[in-house]
Amino acid sequence: MSMIRYDNNELFFTERKVTLEYPIQTLRKDKDTVYILLDIPAKSNYNFDDFHNVYAFSNNGEKKWQIGQREVGDDDIYTLINIKEGYFYATDFSGRRYQVNKISGKPEKMDIVK
Repeated sequence: MSMIRYDNNELFFTERKVTLEYPIQTLRKDKDTVYILLDIPAKSNYNFDDFHNVYAFSNNGEKKWQIGQREVGDDDIYTLINIKEGYFYATDFSGRRYQVNKISGKPEKMDIVK
């Protein structure tokens, strides 16, 4: 696997640099994907990209997807990402944890974090 690192809002791959709008809060890797959670600052108006602040990149820096819309409550910022037992999860500010389809980025199964 290639060396991947980040500094503030820049993501560095072996032969590519990706600059994102906001600082990177969390980076998680699995075999062929790098998952990024952006740290969205507090502000008065949020947009689609703010509420969908989870991205997936290939190991060479190509963007695979930005997390898709949730069926319910699509106006919360994600605050946590994790990989567990081969599944990718994203949790929003309201404590809803979504199992995310690793190919499409669509939030699927949802449960409430207790």
